[in-house]
Amino acid sequence: MRRRIYFSVGILTLLLAVILTTSFFRSSRASEKKAIAQLPVEIKVVPYGPTQEQVDAASSAATRDAQVQKYLSGNVNRLISFGMVEADNKGQASLPPTRFVATFYDYTNNRVITAEGKFDGAIVDKVTESFYQPLPNEEEYELALKTLREDQRFSAALRAGTLATYHPMPPVIEDTSKTHGDRIITIGLRGDAGSEIQNEIVGVNLSRGGVVRYAGNAPPASKADGAECGTPLDANQSTVSNMAGQHQLIITQGPTELWRMLVIRPANRSSGTRASGIELRNVMYRGKSVLKRGHAPILNVKYGQNECGPYRDWQYQEGQFMTPAGSTDLAPGIRSCPSPATTALENGTDMGNFTGVAIYTQNNETVLVTELEAGWYRYIMEWRLGNDGTIRPRFGFGAVRDSCICSTHHHHVYWRFDFDVVGTGNRVYISERGKKFLMPQTTEFTMLRNYGNNRRLVIQNGSGSEGYIMNPNPTDGNADTFGVGDMWVLRYKGDVGTTPLQQELDDGFNQTTSANAFIQIGSFVNGESINNQDVVVWYGAHFIHNGEPPSFNPSREGSIDVLSGNHVVGPDLRPIQW
Repeated sequence: MRRRIYFSVGILTLLLAVILTTSFFRSSRASEKKAIAQLPVEIKVVPYGPTQEQVDAASSAATRDAQVQKYLSGNVNRLISFGMVEADNKGQASLPPTRFVATFYDYTNNRVITAEGKFDGAIVDKVTESFYQPLPNEEEYELALKTLREDQRFSAALRAGTLATYHPMPPVIEDTSKTHGDRIITIGLRGDAGSEIQNEIVGVNLSRGGVVRYAGNAPPASKADGAECGTPLDANQSTVSNMAGQHQLIITQGPTELWRMLVIRPANRSSGTRASGIELRNVMYRGKSVLKRGHAPILNVKYGQNECGPYRDWQYQEGQFMTPAGSTDLAPGIRSCPSPATTALENGTDMGNFTGVAIYTQNNETVLVTELEAGWYRYIMEWRLGNDGTIRPRFGFGAVRDSCICSTHHHHVYWRFDFDVVGTGNRVYISERGKKFLMPQTTEFTMLRNYGNNRRLVIQNGSGSEGYIMNPNPTDGNADTFGVGDMWVLRYKGDVGTTPLQQELDDGFNQTTSANAFIQIGSFVNGESINNQDVVVWYGAHFIHNGEPPSFNPSREGSIDVLSGNHVVGPDLRPIQW
């Protein structure tokens, strides 16, 4: 009996010791986590992929290449754009881009010559001819300005400063009725109180020379009259469109690596037909994969009564925004800021001191921000990376003064999230208020938001418990006829062909002004399995702009979500069971 008592006491003592030890270690771990959470976040940027020198060398070599010169020799021509050809093979480790694509415009024959090649040796191995109007670059706009200044109808007023210029929409005239249409770049003109011209958009013909004036003071699909809305005047600062800019971003807090990813600046021509702003790839949180790619390949706008547009915008033209004193450049086009950078949405001006991606920390988040230009539009793109694993993509809509902005119009931005939650095999669920269980989805589908029942998506590791839940925000609006939809859940289509359309990176549409500028990815939904498969989610957000300016927050302080309000959209992606 006594032995039994001793044994029981021993067991109780052992259990008590285990409980106390476990409690001690739990308390120690909690204290350790709390102590780590108080440590400052450190940001490291490592260059990745071709340097600016390699880009310059390849573009120069492409210009001189004998195959290219067969098309261009003796003709008036110009290099319009230069970008990377991305290889997206999930069966292999991610590698820096090895190929490039250079686009030339032949003004003599009004055609586009595209040269593809290898960075290694700057060798061109493919040259094609096509007929369309690519978006102009800064050099073309300056060339058009030179022609305009030499025109006797405008030269005196431009020299006197009574007539100022601005970037209008559309930036180039796309005459789809002509296969070999002339290259006509548009320029906006705004006069002072005593000027004969108050507001007019003209076209400068770079193929034949001369300035074109239009009935109603503007080309079709645009407007220039006495009414003007928008926030600041166009500062006419230079923009950046063709630059190197791929960098590994590593975010640590004490001994803990929070985030690791590849960041592609917009001017590096991030993926898609018209690029996709700041692009993130190979995103990992605490050592586990979250996204293979996050970007916004489609951006468009529709005006009521079609007074202007519709427009399909582009997301590679970096405009200037303000970074604070004490900022330092971590790499070309990547700047670390000791306090928040501010854009046209916060400071109400079109002035800036930096083009590229600014990075700063605020409220337990690391923020990546850039300002993009498309004609008179000023688009603000952010990625907010929380220390707790939350990802908050944000998109803000602004504009400098013009006539079209006075008309109510609908902006639509579409993110594409290629989820690889821990691995490429993921499951998808719908979560709704009032439903006891998550609702599994096994085939591709589309879904509209329902704010009333808090409809959300859950993407979960197919062989584990980790997941991410996609929470829409009330400012994200609802799709109309032009906006088409809110969410598309698809099976990944990499490695199929070479074009963005074939890879389902976007719909391949490449016109600025067209009734067909709406998103066209409905055919991607064709009943394929998404059960324990590689899953891609498209998320559309919709903003109605009636001409009013945003409420400015010059310091970007005092709010957890400083880029917020009725001019900003974007979902929250939150980790679960991580």
